[in-house]
Amino acid sequence: MCENKKRVTCAFYFQKVICAFGQPFLLNSATPYAALWFSPDGRGSATTISGLTNAVGLAVASLVIPLLVTNPDEMWIGLLFQAVFTTATAIPSFFIPRKPKTPPSYSADTTDHRRMPFGQSLRLLFTNYNFVIVWFAFGVLCGLFSSITSLMPQILTPYGISVDDASYATVAFIIAGIAGAVVSGLVVDKFGIFKSMLKICTPLVGFMYLAMLFVVKENNYAPIVVICALMGFFSFALLPVGLELSVESSYPISESISSPLLWLCSQVVGLITLIGMDALRDNHGDPPGNMHRSLILATCISMPIMLLTTVYNSPNKRLENEATGRSVASQ
Repeated sequence: MCENKKRVTCAFYFQKVICAFGQPFLLNSATPYAALWFSPDGRGSATTISGLTNAVGLAVASLVIPLLVTNPDEMWIGLLFQAVFTTATAIPSFFIPRKPKTPPSYSADTTDHRRMPFGQSLRLLFTNYNFVIVWFAFGVLCGLFSSITSLMPQILTPYGISVDDASYATVAFIIAGIAGAVVSGLVVDKFGIFKSMLKICTPLVGFMYLAMLFVVKENNYAPIVVICALMGFFSFALLPVGLELSVESSYPISESISSPLLWLCSQVVGLITLIGMDALRDNHGDPPGNMHRSLILATCISMPIMLLTTVYNSPNKRLENEATGRSVASQ
């Protein structure tokens, strides 16, 4: 029996490792895919939809798995649901053409001409302070988001909130975030105000972490859910903005290099903050096991980012280049 449990545990972790290897390919495809298939008027929305797939999966799992799995013996039902759901969503990818017959934009038409060595691309990116600002701000705030959603049950349960209610707070975080990303994607597509959205949403995210620090206490569930929703809304609103600005500030460097670096930064920051926040758990505090010090850490990390984004001043190089290309082609 013990040997069988070990085999099952090993198989479970092996499956998680395979999923972890596959996830970066999905995350990193959002911006290059949008640039390849969509015109400038729709790229922001396409990036939003592609970038939200991970969040939608989290929301679905957070809602459905607790309903399907009510005790440890039913865990197989949850795993079966995940297997069926992920397989069904993967099937359409086999039928997507490699690229459109007609490039939707001037930048998509010149992708091959813009190729440069990987090392040269990295050097140009990290000597471009505007890109570094977007890279760092996106990485820190997205990484913090991952840590907070992962630790939400541990943050709330010491204050008498059930695991199910903590899961619902996470769902509110994610669903409001999806709404925020959709709104942001539509706004930047319509008005092209990337820089304004960056400088508005970043301070609001920082203040939401500050608010979370004060609302997490006993008998205060409703305000906690409200702050979670607002934090998710403004955090996700930065998703299409950050991904698109990483390209606009670094053009003509390929989208397949610039935007994946943002996800890489967020994964590294998420891992570091997750370990740090867990280490700050106060097992002897009031109440025992509270993570108040962890929320202080999250606030101290997020608040300074608003100062960093105020100095971002890059033009939208890709959009300007496309406008020039269209005017030359029309002559």
